[in-house]
Formats: sequence, structure tokens, C-alpha cells
Amino acid sequence: MAWYKFWAKGERQGPDKKDSTKSVDKQVLDVDFFCHLSYLAAISTSGISRSGLFEYAAKMPYVSARYFKRAVFVAKAFNHDYAEASRIVGLNTKEPDVKGFLLRLSGALSSGEDIATFLQREAEVSSDSYGNQYERRLETLRKWTDAYVALIMTTAIVTIVAVVSMIIGNVTTAFVLGMSSLTILVTIAGVWLIYRAAPREGKIHSLQVRSKEQNLARHLARLTLPFAVILVVIMLFMKMDLGYALVAAGVCVFPLGMISKIDDAKIDKRDNEVAGLLRSLGGVSQAIGATVNEAMARLDFRSLGSLRGDVNLLYTRLLAGISPRLCWEQFVGETGSEQVKRSVRTFLDGVFLGGEPELVGNSASAFAMKVSLLRAKRGLIESGMLWLAIVMHIVLSVLVVFVYQILVSFTALIEQVLPGDVGAAALQATGLPAFGMYGGASAELDLLHLMVITIVLVLSFANATAIYATSGGHIYKLFFYLGITLGASGAAIVLVPPLVRMMFAGMA
Repeated sequence: MAWYKFWAKGERQGPDKKDSTKSVDKQVLDVDFFCHLSYLAAISTSGISRSGLFEYAAKMPYVSARYFKRAVFVAKAFNHDYAEASRIVGLNTKEPDVKGFLLRLSGALSSGEDIATFLQREAEVSSDSYGNQYERRLETLRKWTDAYVALIMTTAIVTIVAVVSMIIGNVTTAFVLGMSSLTILVTIAGVWLIYRAAPREGKIHSLQVRSKEQNLARHLARLTLPFAVILVVIMLFMKMDLGYALVAAGVCVFPLGMISKIDDAKIDKRDNEVAGLLRSLGGVSQAIGATVNEAMARLDFRSLGSLRGDVNLLYTRLLAGISPRLCWEQFVGETGSEQVKRSVRTFLDGVFLGGEPELVGNSASAFAMKVSLLRAKRGLIESGMLWLAIVMHIVLSVLVVFVYQILVSFTALIEQVLPGDVGAAALQATGLPAFGMYGGASAELDLLHLMVITIVLVLSFANATAIYATSGGHIYKLFFYLGITLGASGAAIVLVPPLVRMMFAGMA
């Protein structure tokens, strides 16, 4: 049985994994092409035929598989050898990396060069190329996260200027709306820039079997998300303070995000340690001349770190006589990691086809280790962005609400000193701005209140999305950050007004 049939089971084929003429995402193509070459380098050590090599390459669920499908089609439809088919497809390919590889592959096949050596060399070059591209994107991401902080601070300054302008001078409704729109647009632009700069890669696999945390999060999402929406609607319908509604929404979605955050941390550890597992399995299997299952008995499970329990369970299932295919399927599925799925696929397919276990293990391990190290660098940017954005969000939410509440309290204090028409006449005589302080004209204050609430909500969703875009991972991680920002915003709306009223109470 071909292992690729097992790996294709349960995978959802997205539009980017279909053989189409549409343009491909460059970042997705880069990681898929790197993985594809590592896979080909592993299975080529078995001495597989050229047709078999291209057939296996074409059946992989990667974006780059479309080019090998075209080569197989050209070879069979026009009775060309695979060297000529690679050359024809390469000349008609727009992506420079893939085009260069196919043309070099054509030359290697025509000259009779050892294909295993060629593919191993190409995999190493692709590893360096992908690493450099990923690090360049990380550097761009780091700069844009710094720029995002400046943009958000600008929104706070704009809001404060708007409120101060209302206190010291007459302003129009257009001015208030213009300031509010500018703040929202700048914030959304900052989030979009971070999203565009962040590397895009699949971290969670799409198999039917998932990790415990992913299953729990999936079931919890069906309950908490609708419940949070219904709860907020009921609270607003009962005319409760918006701050309490935001706190309630944050409390509802935070557990879902926390579970995904825990799962994400476990996946990072498994991705880092699967390289050592595959390298050890390949080395032991090569040394004792045994199968992978027999080599597993020689491993010291204590050296496997977070994979210790998963590998121990895998070994127990194999000893129980369960089908190895099902055992490995469960192992990969329960890790929840796309990287584990790809690296284990590379290792098992290479060994199944008769490749040298040590070389196959090294190829699979090199891919897993490279991706894990690059993600660790991304994690440093995420950790800095997380605390900075959260603290900045709390400060800005408190500051915006605080300045608005000062204006409201100042209005109430003036009305106490100069009540009714007396105060309005006095201000008219002096030419000072009234801004709806007298005569029941509160439209401006209502508009300012709407502006402040809108800005606080936009900041809540924007900051959470910016942190998630920086870190990547499962979409449910977004609710971890959203729970924090919504809770902080709600607490600011609830707690700041009483504090400001206490300050002005001593002045009355």
C-alpha cells in the first residue's frame, strides 16, 4: 500500500491545492516547494524509477504538485521522456524558483547525474532560500509592528485633540466625524499592514483525527460563541452598561482562546522535537538493520520531551498488533501539527519505498528542524508584540474614556454653577463655546460619546487581530487576545467614569 493514500485521507483540498491556472500564494508555494523537495530527496534514496518519482511528486497535496502533474501529463500525452517534459513545463512556468528547479532537473536527467544526489543538493539549497525569505519577512514584520504602535498612539492623540477642541472652541459635527473616521481608518490600515507582512503558513493539520485541545476547542466554540452573542444582545436590550456587556463577552470567549493558546504551545514543542525522533529512528533502524517499528523499541523515550507520551502510545498500539497505518495516523492526528504530518509522511514514505533509513530520517529531520527554528524567531516578535499591544490597549482605552468623562463632568459642574438660561446667557455674552452645555442641547455630547465607544471597540478588535496576525496559528487563538482586549475595554468603560466623578465631586 502506498503511504500517500493514507496521508490524503481526511485532508481538505483547498483552492490553493488544486491543479488550476490561477495564481498561487507565493508564501504558500515557498514552504510547500521546500517540503516537496525534502520529500523527493527522501524517497529518491530508494532508487525509485523516474516515472515513479514524478508520480509520487504529483500526488502530494502541495501547491507545487501542479507542476509535477503537468510534467507527468506532458510525458504521457506526447510520449516524451521526463527530462524533456520537465524542460517544457519549466519553460512555461512563471515562478522563478520552480522554473529554475525544473530546468536543472531536466539537465540532471539528461546527463545521467545521480538523481538522489541532485535532489539532496536541491533540498539543501531550497532550505537556505526559504530560510532567508522567511527571515526577511520577519524583519519586515518587526518593523511594521513597531510602526503599528506609532499608528495607534496617533489615534489616541487625534481623539484627545478632538475632545480638547470641543472644550476650548466651537466645533462642527463634520469635524467630530472626520476625527473619528481618521482614527478608525488609521487603525485598520495598521492591522492590514501587519497581516500583509506576516509570514503565512499552515500550522494546524486538516486530518479528521485531532489533538485533545483542538477537539475541545471545536466543541466549545459551538457553545461559547453563540452564547456570547446572545448574552451581549440581551444585556444591551435590558439597557445595561456597555462596559458590562464587553466584559461578559470577553469572559465568554477567553476560555476558547486559552485552550487554543495551550494547544499552540504544545504544537511548538512537538514541532521542535519531532526532528530528533525521526533522526533517531532512522539512525537506529539503519544501524541494526531492522524496521522502523522494531527500531522504536531501542529508543529511550525519556529523551523525546513532549512527544514522550505520544510515542509511547504509538509503540503500545504497534505492540498490540494494530495496523501500522492506523497507528501512525492516530499519532500524527493527535499531535495536531501540520509540520509533524509532513515530516512523518516524508520519513514513512521514504522508508516504505526502500530508502536508506538514516538518509531518509536526516531529510525529514532537516525540514522539521528548519521550520521549527524559523517559527521560534517569529515567536520572539509575537511575545514582544503581545505585551506591548495589551498594555497599550489598556492605557489608550482608559485615556480615551477618561478624557471624555472629564468633559461630561465638567459640563455638569458648569451647569451647577451657572444653571439654565443664566449660564447660557453668560456664555453668549462672553463669546465662549457652550457645546451643548445648556438648553438641553446634548447632540454634540451624544455624538462624542458614540465616537469614543466606536474607537474603543475598534481598538479592541484591531489590537487582538494585530497580535494574532503576528503570531499565526489556529484562528481560535484570536479569541484569547480578543477576550483580553474586550475585558480591558469593558473595565475602562465601567470603572473610569466613577473615578472621574469622584474627582469632580471634591470641586463642587
